Amino acid sequence: MSGRKRIQVDESEWFRTRRQAARLKGVQRALPGMLDDIRRQTHADLERVFGVVEDRQRTVEQAVQGLSERTRAMESRTQERLRAQARRTAEDLRATAGALRRETAEDLAERERRLQGEIDAERRQRRRDVGRLAEEVGEMIQDRERAAALAREAISDARAMHRLVHTAFPADVHPHARRTESLAEQLDRASDTLGQGRPDAALATAQIAYQQLSDLLQELERHDRERRRHRVRAGELLLHVQHLIKANAVQAAHEPEDEESADAVLDVEYWSGGELSRLRAETARLQERVGDEERPPDTGELRDILEHRVPELEQRLAETVERAGRRRLESQLRVNLADSVAGTLEEITGYELTDGTYSGEDQREAFFAKLVHRNGNEIVIEVAPAGTGSGASVLRVLSYDRDTTARDELTTRGHEVTRGLRARGIAASDPEAEDGEPDPAYQDFDTLRRALPRTATDT
Repeated sequence: MSGRKRIQVDESEWFRTRRQAARLKGVQRALPGMLDDIRRQTHADLERVFGVVEDRQRTVEQAVQGLSERTRAMESRTQERLRAQARRTAEDLRATAGALRRETAEDLAERERRLQGEIDAERRQRRRDVGRLAEEVGEMIQDRERAAALAREAISDARAMHRLVHTAFPADVHPHARRTESLAEQLDRASDTLGQGRPDAALATAQIAYQQLSDLLQELERHDRERRRHRVRAGELLLHVQHLIKANAVQAAHEPEDEESADAVLDVEYWSGGELSRLRAETARLQERVGDEERPPDTGELRDILEHRVPELEQRLAETVERAGRRRLESQLRVNLADSVAGTLEEITGYELTDGTYSGEDQREAFFAKLVHRNGNEIVIEVAPAGTGSGASVLRVLSYDRDTTARDELTTRGHEVTRGLRARGIAASDPEAEDGEPDPAYQDFDTLRRALPRTATDT
């Protein structure tokens, strides 16, 4: 004769109704002071990041001044475009700091593409000019001194560009080491060829090497600007996530109009089981990674943070807040469910409700209620989360009878509980008898308040 009756309770529809009534909170996004803090941080990052860019541009400009007149004119035009673009990018980032719009990043990227298109067009024209110069050198073969001077000039410009690439981008040029070494060898061969009295061949070799080195400098410039822009943007968005986490840690909890709550606060950290702290720590690790100066993230890693990691963090935060609100309401529903069962049992059996507690006094855990009959018999109601996240609960009615209670009476008791729940619109399964007798440990509510007994029912 089993005193353990198990009833599966599907509260999903009831829960959806109560959740709508309770108006569970979503992620708060309009936060006082947040945008000002993000703007301050973004402006500080821009000063630091673009300060480095300006220092490098001065280094490049000094090197350009040492080039031949023909080459200096072309490189100066390109550098002026790059300076203007860097200024516009910094101004746009300052102006849009805190706007947190995807369109801002897309606009900046489109502007970079247009700039690069203009530079590429200039370089195509440069190649055509070089081709014409080579033809002129071929025609002035009689004027060997003039031809040799042009070849020496081209070799000098190329060597200066080789030094500049390594000076301006000492770390970024490392992956291109084989390429730059090969170009240095080409320049050595051009010098040898010039020494052999072949200025036209020496000029052609030097011009090709220079063009490749100049293209490499622009490639490194473009990648560096993109990386720095992504770095500022990533820092801005991650700071935004941290603000959202902080702001949503505690929210006002609105109860249904027909219920009163002594605790009108939703503690997201508590109800999420520490998920908020894990999100905060993960976001902090990404912030440290973005700000790492010794081993800075490359463009690919930053793009992954911007396009995937930040949206994932925001999505997880939204899910965490929603889940915390749902768990808090489910906890209250467990109490309501136990109260409904206790009321039914009081009506049909003469038992009286004497005590109630959450396991370990943790509102996220199972709720227990005790009813006592004047003859000393006891009933313990356990309402535990089903563990599915659907709002379903597992209800157990544990009977502790001092006298002999007929099996039919226990079965009737279970069916009456089910009917009472269904009458309140709660989908409840027919009661099932479980093997064995109820564990006496569940009668000790002082122990239950401290922690769930080791022989706890399996949910």
